[in-house]
Amino acid sequence: MQTSLTYTLGLKNDTNYQFITKHTLATRRQLSDKYNDNSQVAVICEPHRLYKQSLSGAGSEFPIVVCIFSKKDPVASIFQILKGKLKINSQTTLYLLCNNYILQQEQSIGQIYEKYKNQDDGLLYIKYSSQETFGN
Repeated sequence: MQTSLTYTLGLKNDTNYQFITKHTLATRRQLSDKYNDNSQVAVICEPHRLYKQSLSGAGSEFPIVVCIFSKKDPVASIFQILKGKLKINSQTTLYLLCNNYILQQEQSIGQIYEKYKNQDDGLLYIKYSSQETFGN
């Protein structure tokens, strides 16, 4: 179901990460070495390319959010941080994708990290996108 939903939403195939482009491998590895251990992980959240297109011209900024989470924390923790930083209203649904798969809120960050971490630098990269689901 995850794959068909990502196709339906048009969220497939966005694996270009601004953070990787802006920072050298040595810098990214340093971040990983500093924060990633048996109990916590650094998570890099970036806007999905379609999220940028849907809001272009609105004067919005599309921040890259870097957070440190416990591996035991649920993915819902990432949702909470992003909704606050992006000032997303209650009528908008936020989607988190990792390697083009939509993440479920009840999954642990540790499970996602072990499955999808970047092999070069050891960081976990997540794309965010939103869609208005309720009318005004």
